[in-house]
Amino acid sequence: MADHRASADGTGLGAVPEAERARLAAAWAAAHYFVSVGRQEWLFRTGMTAPDVERQVMASRYLFITAWNPPPGDAPRPVNDAAQERLHARLHMLGLAFHPALGCNSQGGMVEHGCLVLDPSTEQADALAREFGQGGTLFWHADAPVRLRMMWPRPPQADDDPHTDWVG
Repeated sequence: MADHRASADGTGLGAVPEAERARLAAAWAAAHYFVSVGRQEWLFRTGMTAPDVERQVMASRYLFITAWNPPPGDAPRPVNDAAQERLHARLHMLGLAFHPALGCNSQGGMVEHGCLVLDPSTEQADALAREFGQGGTLFWHADAPVRLRMMWPRPPQADDDPHTDWVG
């Protein structure tokens, strides 16, 4: 869910045109996400509750985040892996537990490796998204539908998805 376009300040969040922001939000809302617990993967999606995930990894809040920079940015795999390791180190430093996770489009392509982070505050979730140049994350409370949290202001052409928050 990376922004994939760096801005002058290094965050990358300001360089994406409004129409692309709307397209990315729709794609991320339609994507499939999986968390690995033990030897099994559990599916979660925007707009749906995630009882199977929540039974496996109990928490009051959940965050799916990645440090990957996927196409069209096309960062090489070693660059993405290094970024993901920095994210893991940051999560350890913050004392946040996490499990390996990934997101992919509904056809199983465009895979991004990430983490399902347990019990981050909303402020921590947003700060991590900005620190790692992510245009969006998934963030939700236990027993509630999974929400897409976009780090940009809502563009006029964006869908009125009731499970997408535009936090700017």
